[in-house]
Amino acid sequence: MLMKQRTAPEQLKGLQALARRLPIAHEKYRFIQEELYKQRAGYGGEQEYDRCMQEVRTEYAHAILHDLSLRHDGVRFQLDSVFIAPDRIVVTEVKNVADRIVVKANPLQFLKETPGGTRTVFRSPAAELDRKIHFLTGWLRDRGIDVPVTGLITFAHHNELVFEEEPTIPIVPNYEAPSWFRNLRVEQERLSEGEIRLLADELITCDCPYSPFPLTERYGIAPGDLKAGLLCGDCSSDRIMIRAGKKWKCLQCGETARTPYVQAIEEFFMLAGGALTNRAFCEFTGVTCRHTAKRALQHPLLRQTGTRKAAVYMFAD
Repeated sequence: MLMKQRTAPEQLKGLQALARRLPIAHEKYRFIQEELYKQRAGYGGEQEYDRCMQEVRTEYAHAILHDLSLRHDGVRFQLDSVFIAPDRIVVTEVKNVADRIVVKANPLQFLKETPGGTRTVFRSPAAELDRKIHFLTGWLRDRGIDVPVTGLITFAHHNELVFEEEPTIPIVPNYEAPSWFRNLRVEQERLSEGEIRLLADELITCDCPYSPFPLTERYGIAPGDLKAGLLCGDCSSDRIMIRAGKKWKCLQCGETARTPYVQAIEEFFMLAGGALTNRAFCEFTGVTCRHTAKRALQHPLLRQTGTRKAAVYMFAD
């Protein structure tokens, strides 16, 4: 039973906006494009895993939760997917890595092999998984829940997996995950169906997604380096929308909008951050009329403190 679905990562949405507003000549443009590629690939692999897991049917009660962010002992840890069975909890680490994947054991290593045969070691998903199992076990112990936590590593279907030695952790392609879970045998029931549901509800209640914003601070980019203007929300162009009568028009796709401000406001907080003032809004969007800016900022999305020139706008609770 699916108890929590996955949503697009906040960092992915922010990087998409940052990539559009960062000039090509900027020293960090290529790096941001690489970060965006990795985020898209990772999310794509997770979405593929989620689609595969829709096929899971078992004779025993279970719960599936995708994309959890929890805290234990002051440490935040993110779980790609959690499967709660009557006798155990399985944490899945989902990977989408380009090239051929070679897995070695003793010690466990993961290598990428290019078509030319060049091998490079990449960060071990097993080490990441071990960390998450450790913190989830502590999180459960704090709540008096005694159930073993195990792990599974999956890779996107287009990766060729080669095992030079048998790994100690189960590793399968995404499309084999449903079969892997169907073949689990419940050895000793520790959680009833009702307890599984209660635990799933507790995990959802304690979910505290991480906010990576503002991205300019995270990546060491000056907010003033960003392109100013209202960007089209209907195409991927970085073209600035222009005023056309009472509307704004995208010269790339031809789409028009009467008030294309909401996306710009969201991008301001994702990228530049800090307090949004009338002046900051004008600088970020390129709007030259302070009265137009004031009307745009009178949006239900925002909460105002202060008045006149001292007015500051933040996201409404």
